[in-house]
Amino acid sequence: MDPASVNSPTTAELAEWVNWLPNHHDATLAMHPEVMILAARYGDGHLRAAKAIALQLLLLNPSIKLGILDYYRFVNPKLDHTIRWAYLNSVRFAPSLWRWFYTATQRIDPLSSTQQFLNHIGLTRFYDAISATPPKIIVSTYPTAAGVVSTLKQAGKLDVINYVVMTDYSVHSQWIHPAVDGYFVGSEDMKDELLARGIAPDKITVSGIPVDERFKEMVDAMAVRQRYGIDDHPVILFMGGSYMPLVEFEKILRVIDEIPNQHTTLVIAGREMARQRIARGYREHSKNAMVVLNYVDNVHELMAVADLLVSKAGGLTTTESLCRGLPVVIYRPIPGQEDANAEFLVRHGAGRRAKTEEEVGELITYLLQHPWEIRAMARQSGQLGHPEAATAIALAIDDSLVGRRAHAPA
Repeated sequence: MDPASVNSPTTAELAEWVNWLPNHHDATLAMHPEVMILAARYGDGHLRAAKAIALQLLLLNPSIKLGILDYYRFVNPKLDHTIRWAYLNSVRFAPSLWRWFYTATQRIDPLSSTQQFLNHIGLTRFYDAISATPPKIIVSTYPTAAGVVSTLKQAGKLDVINYVVMTDYSVHSQWIHPAVDGYFVGSEDMKDELLARGIAPDKITVSGIPVDERFKEMVDAMAVRQRYGIDDHPVILFMGGSYMPLVEFEKILRVIDEIPNQHTTLVIAGREMARQRIARGYREHSKNAMVVLNYVDNVHELMAVADLLVSKAGGLTTTESLCRGLPVVIYRPIPGQEDANAEFLVRHGAGRRAKTEEEVGELITYLLQHPWEIRAMARQSGQLGHPEAATAIALAIDDSLVGRRAHAPA
Protein backbone atom coordinates (compact mmCIF):
# COMPACT_ATOMS: atom_id res chain seq x y z
CA MET A 1 0.00 0.00 0.00
CA ASP A 2 1.38 3.36 -1.08
CA PRO A 3 -0.08 5.92 1.37
CA ALA A 4 -0.26 8.52 -1.39
CA SER A 5 -2.73 6.29 -3.27
CA VAL A 6 -5.17 5.98 -0.36
CA ASN A 7 -7.58 8.63 0.86
CA SER A 8 -7.04 9.29 4.58
CA PRO A 9 -5.01 6.15 5.44
CA THR A 10 -5.33 4.96 9.03
CA THR A 11 -2.42 4.88 11.45
CA ALA A 12 -2.45 1.07 11.23
CA GLU A 13 -2.21 1.21 7.42
CA LEU A 14 0.66 3.68 7.59
CA ALA A 15 2.47 1.53 10.17
CA GLU A 16 2.04 -1.52 7.92
CA TRP A 17 3.60 0.42 5.02
CA VAL A 18 6.51 1.53 7.22
CA ASN A 19 7.16 -2.06 8.31
CA TRP A 20 7.09 -3.18 4.66
CA LEU A 21 9.55 -0.61 3.33
CA PRO A 22 12.89 -1.80 4.81
CA ASN A 23 12.33 -5.25 3.30
CA HIS A 24 11.71 -3.89 -0.19
CA HIS A 25 14.63 -1.72 -1.24
CA ASP A 26 13.65 -1.65 -4.91
CA ALA A 27 10.28 -0.15 -4.03
CA THR A 28 11.93 2.47 -1.85
CA LEU A 29 14.31 3.50 -4.64
CA ALA A 30 11.60 3.44 -7.31
CA MET A 31 9.70 6.14 -5.41
CA HIS A 32 12.70 8.49 -5.59
CA PRO A 33 12.11 9.49 -1.96
CA GLU A 34 12.51 13.07 -0.84
CA VAL A 35 13.34 11.79 2.65
CA MET A 36 15.54 8.69 2.93
CA ILE A 37 16.09 7.03 6.32
CA LEU A 38 19.16 4.79 6.65
CA ALA A 39 19.17 2.14 9.36
CA ALA A 40 20.69 -1.27 10.17
CA ARG A 41 19.55 -4.36 12.05
CA TYR A 42 22.42 -4.67 14.50
CA GLY A 43 20.63 -4.71 17.84
CA ASP A 44 17.24 -3.92 16.25
CA GLY A 45 17.02 -0.50 17.90
CA HIS A 46 18.37 1.41 14.90
CA LEU A 47 15.61 0.09 12.65
CA ARG A 48 12.89 0.57 15.25
CA ALA A 49 13.95 4.20 15.64
CA ALA A 50 13.85 4.64 11.86
CA LYS A 51 10.35 3.21 11.69
CA ALA A 52 9.13 5.44 14.53
CA ILE A 53 10.33 8.56 12.69
CA ALA A 54 8.92 7.33 9.37
CA LEU A 55 5.46 6.76 10.83
CA GLN A 56 5.35 10.24 12.33
CA LEU A 57 6.40 11.76 9.01
CA LEU A 58 3.58 9.95 7.24
CA LEU A 59 1.09 10.99 9.90
CA LEU A 60 2.14 14.58 9.22
CA ASN A 61 1.91 14.11 5.45
CA PRO A 62 0.79 10.76 3.98
CA SER A 63 1.77 11.92 0.48
CA ILE A 64 5.43 12.45 1.36
CA LYS A 65 7.88 10.39 -0.70
CA LEU A 66 9.59 8.44 2.05
CA GLY A 67 12.03 5.54 1.95
CA ILE A 68 13.84 3.34 4.47
CA LEU A 69 16.99 1.42 3.56
CA ASP A 70 18.52 -1.29 5.72
CA TYR A 71 21.89 0.12 4.72
CA TYR A 72 24.33 -2.80 4.95
CA ARG A 73 21.75 -5.29 3.75
CA PHE A 74 21.22 -3.12 0.67
CA VAL A 75 24.80 -2.28 -0.25
CA ASN A 76 26.33 -5.71 0.49
CA PRO A 77 24.10 -8.57 1.76
CA LYS A 78 27.04 -10.93 2.29
CA LEU A 79 28.92 -8.34 4.35
CA ASP A 80 25.72 -7.62 6.27
CA HIS A 81 25.36 -11.31 7.15
CA THR A 82 29.01 -11.52 8.23
CA ILE A 83 28.81 -8.42 10.40
CA ARG A 84 25.57 -9.55 12.03
CA TRP A 85 27.07 -12.97 12.76
CA ALA A 86 30.28 -11.47 14.17
CA TYR A 87 28.40 -8.91 16.26
CA LEU A 88 25.99 -11.44 17.74
CA ASN A 89 28.69 -13.94 18.61
CA SER A 90 31.14 -11.40 20.00
CA VAL A 91 28.62 -9.83 22.38
CA ARG A 92 27.33 -13.23 23.47
CA PHE A 93 30.55 -15.21 23.77
CA ALA A 94 33.46 -12.72 23.63
CA PRO A 95 32.18 -9.47 25.14
CA SER A 96 35.69 -8.32 26.01
CA LEU A 97 36.53 -8.37 22.29
CA TRP A 98 33.57 -6.10 21.49
CA ARG A 99 34.50 -3.81 24.39
CA TRP A 100 38.03 -3.50 22.98
CA PHE A 101 36.71 -2.56 19.52
CA TYR A 102 34.20 -0.06 20.91
CA THR A 103 36.79 1.59 23.16
CA ALA A 104 39.46 1.63 20.45
CA THR A 105 37.16 3.60 18.15
CA GLN A 106 35.57 5.78 20.86
CA ARG A 107 37.58 8.86 19.89
CA ILE A 108 38.99 7.90 16.52
CA ASP A 109 40.28 10.75 14.35
CA PRO A 110 37.71 11.41 11.58
CA LEU A 111 40.62 11.82 9.13
CA SER A 112 42.26 8.50 10.09
CA SER A 113 42.59 5.72 7.53
CA THR A 114 40.33 3.50 9.65
CA GLN A 115 37.54 6.07 9.70
CA GLN A 116 37.95 6.78 6.01
CA PHE A 117 37.62 3.05 5.31
CA LEU A 118 34.42 2.84 7.35
CA ASN A 119 33.03 5.92 5.61
CA HIS A 120 33.44 4.26 2.21
CA ILE A 121 31.70 0.94 2.96
CA GLY A 122 28.99 0.61 0.33
CA LEU A 123 29.49 4.21 -0.81
CA THR A 124 29.59 3.47 -4.55
CA ARG A 125 26.60 1.13 -4.48
CA PHE A 126 24.58 3.62 -2.45
CA TYR A 127 25.52 6.60 -4.58
CA ASP A 128 24.79 4.80 -7.84
CA ALA A 129 21.33 3.92 -6.51
CA ILE A 130 20.31 7.47 -5.59
CA SER A 131 22.41 9.77 -7.76
CA ALA A 132 19.89 10.16 -10.60
CA THR A 133 17.23 11.57 -8.25
CA PRO A 134 18.84 12.14 -4.85
CA PRO A 135 16.78 12.71 -1.72
CA LYS A 136 16.47 16.19 -0.30
CA ILE A 137 17.04 14.90 3.25
CA ILE A 138 18.85 11.81 4.51
CA VAL A 139 18.35 10.70 8.12
CA SER A 140 20.71 8.11 9.60
CA THR A 141 19.89 6.06 12.68
CA TYR A 142 23.06 4.01 12.17
CA PRO A 143 26.46 5.72 12.48
CA THR A 144 28.34 4.24 9.51
CA ALA A 145 25.59 5.31 7.12
CA ALA A 146 25.91 8.87 8.39
CA GLY A 147 29.63 8.75 7.63
CA VAL A 148 29.00 7.63 4.05
CA VAL A 149 26.55 10.51 3.47
CA SER A 150 29.02 12.95 5.03
CA THR A 151 31.78 11.70 2.71
CA LEU A 152 29.56 12.13 -0.36
CA LYS A 153 28.62 15.65 0.73
CA GLN A 154 32.25 16.61 1.30
CA ALA A 155 33.13 15.31 -2.17
CA GLY A 156 30.42 17.52 -3.69
CA LYS A 157 28.47 14.51 -4.97
CA LEU A 158 25.39 15.06 -2.81
CA ASP A 159 23.55 18.24 -1.92
CA VAL A 160 21.32 16.97 0.87
CA ILE A 161 20.47 17.79 4.45
CA ASN A 162 22.28 15.16 6.50
CA TYR A 163 20.63 14.42 9.86
CA VAL A 164 21.87 11.96 12.51
CA VAL A 165 19.59 10.40 15.11
CA MET A 166 21.70 8.86 17.89
CA THR A 167 20.14 5.73 19.38
CA ASP A 168 22.16 5.30 22.59
CA TYR A 169 22.95 7.51 25.57
CA SER A 170 26.63 7.85 24.75
CA VAL A 171 28.63 9.82 22.22
CA HIS A 172 30.88 7.66 20.07
CA SER A 173 33.11 9.01 17.32
CA GLN A 174 31.31 6.87 14.75
CA TRP A 175 28.34 9.22 15.03
CA ILE A 176 30.35 12.41 14.49
CA HIS A 177 31.16 13.47 10.93
CA PRO A 178 32.15 16.80 9.33
CA ALA A 179 29.21 17.20 6.95
CA VAL A 180 26.34 16.57 9.36
CA ASP A 181 23.70 19.28 9.48
CA GLY A 182 21.96 18.25 12.67
CA TYR A 183 22.17 15.79 15.56
CA PHE A 184 19.13 14.54 17.46
CA VAL A 185 20.19 13.18 20.86
CA GLY A 186 18.59 11.50 23.83
CA SER A 187 19.68 13.68 26.74
CA GLU A 188 21.24 16.92 27.91
CA ASP A 189 24.31 14.88 28.90
CA MET A 190 24.84 13.95 25.27
CA LYS A 191 24.41 17.54 24.14
CA ASP A 192 27.11 18.60 26.60
CA GLU A 193 29.46 15.92 25.28
CA LEU A 194 28.89 16.93 21.67
CA LEU A 195 29.56 20.56 22.60
CA ALA A 196 32.80 19.44 24.28
CA ARG A 197 33.77 17.78 21.00
CA GLY A 198 33.32 21.01 19.10
CA ILE A 199 29.87 20.49 17.59
CA ALA A 200 28.04 23.82 17.17
CA PRO A 201 25.09 24.21 19.56
CA ASP A 202 22.66 25.06 16.75
CA LYS A 203 23.29 21.60 15.27
CA ILE A 204 22.17 19.76 18.41
CA THR A 205 18.57 19.02 19.39
CA VAL A 206 17.74 17.19 22.62
CA SER A 207 14.76 15.35 21.18
CA GLY A 208 14.98 12.09 23.04
CA ILE A 209 15.42 8.79 21.21
CA PRO A 210 12.43 7.96 18.97
CA VAL A 211 10.17 5.08 20.00
CA ASP A 212 6.83 3.66 18.90
CA GLU A 213 4.07 6.26 19.11
CA ARG A 214 2.06 4.00 21.44
CA PHE A 215 4.40 5.00 24.27
CA LYS A 216 2.57 8.34 24.26
CA GLU A 217 -0.73 6.62 24.98
CA MET A 218 -2.42 5.95 28.30
CA VAL A 219 -2.77 2.25 29.12
CA ASP A 220 -5.59 0.59 31.05
CA ALA A 221 -3.31 -1.32 33.41
CA MET A 222 -6.18 -3.22 35.04
CA ALA A 223 -7.35 -4.51 31.66
CA VAL A 224 -3.83 -5.65 30.77
CA ARG A 225 -3.48 -7.45 34.12
CA GLN A 226 -6.79 -9.22 33.57
CA ARG A 227 -5.80 -10.24 30.04
CA TYR A 228 -2.69 -12.04 31.31
CA GLY A 229 -4.13 -13.24 34.63
CA ILE A 230 -1.82 -11.03 36.71
CA ASP A 231 -2.94 -10.35 40.28
CA ASP A 232 -2.25 -7.19 42.30
CA HIS A 233 1.22 -8.23 43.47
CA PRO A 234 4.32 -6.45 42.06
CA VAL A 235 5.27 -7.33 38.48
CA ILE A 236 8.86 -7.96 37.42
CA LEU A 237 9.24 -7.67 33.64
CA PHE A 238 12.20 -9.71 32.39
CA MET A 239 13.47 -8.89 28.89
CA GLY A 240 16.64 -10.95 28.48
CA GLY A 241 17.09 -10.27 24.80
CA SER A 242 18.51 -12.62 22.19
CA TYR A 243 22.07 -11.75 23.20
CA MET A 244 21.86 -13.31 26.67
CA PRO A 245 23.28 -16.87 26.69
CA LEU A 246 20.61 -19.45 27.46
CA VAL A 247 22.38 -20.64 30.61
CA GLU A 248 22.31 -17.13 32.06
CA PHE A 249 18.72 -16.63 30.92
CA GLU A 250 17.64 -19.64 32.99
CA LYS A 251 19.69 -18.49 35.99
CA ILE A 252 18.03 -15.08 35.95
CA LEU A 253 14.61 -16.74 35.80
CA ARG A 254 15.54 -18.70 38.88
CA VAL A 255 16.88 -15.81 40.95
CA ILE A 256 13.85 -13.66 40.15
CA ASP A 257 11.46 -16.48 40.99
CA GLU A 258 13.20 -17.19 44.32
CA ILE A 259 12.78 -13.61 45.58
CA PRO A 260 10.86 -14.04 48.86
CA ASN A 261 8.39 -11.20 48.29
CA GLN A 262 5.32 -12.44 46.44
CA HIS A 263 5.31 -11.20 42.85
CA THR A 264 4.60 -12.09 39.23
CA THR A 265 7.42 -12.55 36.74
CA LEU A 266 6.45 -11.45 33.25
CA VAL A 267 8.93 -13.02 30.81
CA ILE A 268 9.39 -12.00 27.18
CA ALA A 269 11.17 -15.00 25.67
CA GLY A 270 11.32 -13.63 22.11
CA ARG A 271 11.43 -15.62 18.87
CA GLU A 272 14.09 -18.19 19.87
CA MET A 273 12.42 -21.56 20.46
CA ALA A 274 15.09 -22.77 22.89
CA ARG A 275 14.53 -19.68 25.06
CA GLN A 276 10.77 -20.23 24.93
CA ARG A 277 11.16 -23.86 26.01
CA ILE A 278 13.40 -22.90 28.93
CA ALA A 279 10.95 -20.28 30.17
CA ARG A 280 7.89 -22.51 29.83
CA GLY A 281 9.72 -25.43 31.41
CA TYR A 282 10.74 -23.34 34.38
CA ARG A 283 7.22 -21.94 34.77
CA GLU A 284 5.92 -25.47 35.45
CA HIS A 285 7.65 -25.51 38.86
CA SER A 286 8.03 -21.79 39.65
CA LYS A 287 7.43 -20.65 43.21
CA ASN A 288 5.81 -17.38 42.18
CA ALA A 289 3.35 -16.64 39.39
CA MET A 290 5.00 -16.49 35.99
CA VAL A 291 3.64 -15.37 32.62
CA VAL A 292 5.71 -16.38 29.58
CA LEU A 293 5.28 -14.60 26.25
CA ASN A 294 7.11 -15.09 22.96
CA TYR A 295 7.82 -12.16 20.65
CA VAL A 296 5.38 -9.33 21.46
CA ASP A 297 4.40 -6.05 19.85
CA ASN A 298 2.76 -4.52 22.93
CA VAL A 299 5.77 -3.72 25.10
CA HIS A 300 4.14 -0.34 25.82
CA GLU A 301 1.35 -2.19 27.67
CA LEU A 302 3.61 -4.65 29.47
CA MET A 303 5.85 -1.86 30.74
CA ALA A 304 2.77 0.02 31.95
CA VAL A 305 1.84 -2.81 34.35
CA ALA A 306 5.40 -3.59 35.50
CA ASP A 307 6.98 -2.28 38.69
CA LEU A 308 10.54 -3.15 37.70
CA LEU A 309 12.27 -4.09 34.46
CA VAL A 310 15.20 -6.51 34.33
CA SER A 311 17.09 -5.83 31.12
CA LYS A 312 20.51 -5.33 29.56
CA ALA A 313 20.06 -1.59 28.79
CA GLY A 314 19.71 -1.55 25.01
CA GLY A 315 19.18 1.95 23.67
CA LEU A 316 15.56 1.52 22.60
CA THR A 317 14.52 -0.64 25.56
CA THR A 318 16.09 1.90 27.90
CA THR A 319 14.21 4.69 26.15
CA GLU A 320 10.92 2.82 26.29
CA SER A 321 11.34 2.28 30.03
CA LEU A 322 11.97 6.01 30.51
CA CYS A 323 8.84 6.86 28.52
CA ARG A 324 6.87 4.65 30.90
CA GLY A 325 8.65 5.80 34.06
CA LEU A 326 9.78 2.24 34.71
CA PRO A 327 12.84 1.62 36.92
CA VAL A 328 15.43 -0.80 35.56
CA VAL A 329 17.61 -3.44 37.17
CA ILE A 330 20.41 -3.74 34.63
CA TYR A 331 22.20 -7.01 34.03
CA ARG A 332 24.81 -7.92 31.44
CA PRO A 333 24.67 -4.90 29.16
CA ILE A 334 26.57 -5.30 25.91
CA PRO A 335 30.03 -3.79 26.51
CA GLY A 336 30.44 -0.34 25.05
CA GLN A 337 27.24 1.44 24.13
CA GLU A 338 25.04 -0.45 26.60
CA ASP A 339 27.56 0.08 29.39
CA ALA A 340 27.08 3.79 28.71
CA ASN A 341 23.30 3.41 28.75
CA ALA A 342 23.55 1.64 32.09
CA GLU A 343 25.76 4.39 33.50
CA PHE A 344 23.24 6.98 32.30
CA LEU A 345 20.37 5.26 34.12
CA VAL A 346 22.35 4.77 37.31
CA ARG A 347 23.74 8.33 37.28
CA HIS A 348 20.25 9.78 37.06
CA GLY A 349 18.68 7.45 39.63
CA ALA A 350 16.46 5.56 37.18
CA GLY A 351 18.30 2.24 37.37
CA ARG A 352 20.49 -0.04 39.47
CA ARG A 353 23.17 -2.29 38.05
CA ALA A 354 23.78 -5.90 39.06
CA LYS A 355 27.10 -7.53 38.24
CA THR A 356 26.05 -11.13 38.93
CA GLU A 357 22.89 -13.20 38.78
CA GLU A 358 22.82 -13.25 42.58
CA GLU A 359 22.97 -9.45 42.69
CA VAL A 360 19.91 -9.31 40.45
CA GLY A 361 17.95 -11.17 43.10
CA GLU A 362 19.42 -9.14 45.95
CA LEU A 363 18.63 -5.82 44.27
CA ILE A 364 15.05 -6.76 43.43
CA THR A 365 14.47 -8.13 46.92
CA TYR A 366 15.76 -4.90 48.47
CA LEU A 367 13.63 -2.72 46.18
CA LEU A 368 10.44 -4.73 46.76
CA GLN A 369 11.04 -4.39 50.49
CA HIS A 370 11.59 -0.63 50.10
CA PRO A 371 8.81 0.37 47.67
CA TRP A 372 9.41 4.09 48.24
CA GLU A 373 12.75 3.66 46.50
CA ILE A 374 10.98 2.13 43.48
CA ARG A 375 8.66 5.15 43.41
CA ALA A 376 11.63 7.54 43.56
CA MET A 377 13.34 5.69 40.69
CA ALA A 378 10.10 5.79 38.71
CA ARG A 379 9.88 9.57 39.14
CA GLN A 380 13.46 9.98 37.92
CA SER A 381 12.80 7.70 34.99
CA GLY A 382 9.70 9.61 33.94
CA GLN A 383 11.56 12.92 34.03
CA LEU A 384 14.13 11.55 31.56
CA GLY A 385 11.57 10.15 29.12
CA HIS A 386 10.72 11.75 25.79
CA PRO A 387 7.73 9.82 24.42
CA GLU A 388 7.20 12.58 21.86
CA ALA A 389 10.73 12.23 20.40
CA ALA A 390 9.70 10.71 17.06
CA THR A 391 7.13 13.47 16.55
CA ALA A 392 9.66 16.20 17.38
CA ILE A 393 12.19 14.77 14.93
CA ALA A 394 9.55 14.32 12.22
CA LEU A 395 8.44 17.94 12.62
CA ALA A 396 12.03 19.15 12.25
CA ILE A 397 12.51 17.02 9.13
CA ASP A 398 9.23 18.23 7.64
CA ASP A 399 10.15 21.87 8.29
CA SER A 400 13.49 21.31 6.55
CA LEU A 401 11.76 19.59 3.63
CA VAL A 402 9.36 22.52 3.19
CA GLY A 403 12.36 24.86 3.17
CA ARG A 404 14.21 22.73 0.65
CA ARG A 405 11.20 22.63 -1.66
CA ALA A 406 10.78 26.39 -1.42
CA HIS A 407 14.37 27.01 -2.48
CA ALA A 408 14.52 24.37 -5.20
CA PRO A 409 15.19 25.62 -8.73
CA ALA A 410 12.03 26.21 -10.75
